Amino acid sequence: VARLKRLRKADDTVMAIEMTTMPASVLPQPQAIGHSLYEYLEGIGKPVVRALQHIRAVNASVAQAELLKVRPNEALLFITRFGYLADGQPVEITHTWCRNDYYDFMVELFT
Repeated sequence: VARLKRLRKADDTVMAIEMTTMPASVLPQPQAIGHSLYEYLEGIGKPVVRALQHIRAVNASVAQAELLKVRPNEALLFITRFGYLADGQPVEITHTWCRNDYYDFMVELFT
């Protein structure tokens, strides 16, 4: 497998910590990724076309708090994403810990 640990930034502020795991058959050269994993995957003909995300609240560990410049045990948004290729093959699991002051989610529901 290939594992990526990335810090998501805005104006030099770390907004999120992201850990991605993918099969090496899909991501054989992770060091070749530029600024966007999904752009890279599209460029090699293996785009993620569908994803499921689960969002919940967690408390920041000491290490996460240090990276995110928040207090330990401060509430974070924790997102788990499962990404799939067009043929339905699962190829991505990403865990993201987000500062609660940089993210806002809205969901529209229909009946």
